[in-house]
Amino acid sequence: MIQKKTVTFLVILGISLFMSLSMTYAAEHTKPQALEGVDRAKTIFDVTLGNPESLAGNLGVIDETLDTLNQQGVEADLVVAFRGPAVRFTTADTQQIPANQREAAQKLARSIEGLAERGVRFESCGISARALGVDQSELVPGVKAVANTFVSLIGYQAKGYGLVPIR
Repeated sequence: MIQKKTVTFLVILGISLFMSLSMTYAAEHTKPQALEGVDRAKTIFDVTLGNPESLAGNLGVIDETLDTLNQQGVEADLVVAFRGPAVRFTTADTQQIPANQREAAQKLARSIEGLAERGVRFESCGISARALGVDQSELVPGVKAVANTFVSLIGYQAKGYGLVPIR
């Protein structure tokens, strides 16, 4: 039988170990070498995923990336360009979304709205919308209709934006 003092000691030891490892992890990851000398990060995310759960997860990572850049004193200029199957989930008209994906699509829409409020810009491809039958007049708030996101990708990269593909 383990004595109460032993259990208390083990709990305190475990918490101390966890805290020291957490601080070590934080210390190693607070000032990445990649951001040395970087004041502004211009990025365009090329999003083609056709699964709203995966899309929402990736937007969560973009949100965390925005937080990390801000914590490091880096001004973030982020654009998310939806094309291909991803365009289906930029519409606010849930009738255009398969019934089994509507709940995830609504969560995705809330993520888009939240990120848009933080300054992230979103574009939805007109060519993909036309091919998928998505009405671009009913996009999720924060999403802008553009004729062709290939043009967006070309233009933003010509302006020095780094490309991050999300497939």
